[in-house]
Amino acid sequence: MAHGFFTIEQWRGKKAQWVALCHLDGGQSVAHALKELERRDKPGLFRVVQTQRMVWAEKTGGKLRLRKWHANSPETLSRTAEAFDRDRGRWPGS
Repeated sequence: MAHGFFTIEQWRGKKAQWVALCHLDGGQSVAHALKELERRDKPGLFRVVQTQRMVWAEKTGGKLRLRKWHANSPETLSRTAEAFDRDRGRWPGS
């Protein structure tokens, strides 16, 4: 099974946008997402989005350096975004 986390989103036609309903952290599967929809027992149009990889791309010495890892939760994405902003896109210690 691929690593990452799932986000269940619902289409809101009046606002013409996808709205996040819940997240399933790493270690879950599409089957878990479908069970969550069944548990909620509400009709609608849904999509299950899997976020697997994060990539921090930085130019060093004229070359693009890619640092990649699995995203296991929305919190992981949030902490990484905060670090990216705090460090102005420079990998710590580089």
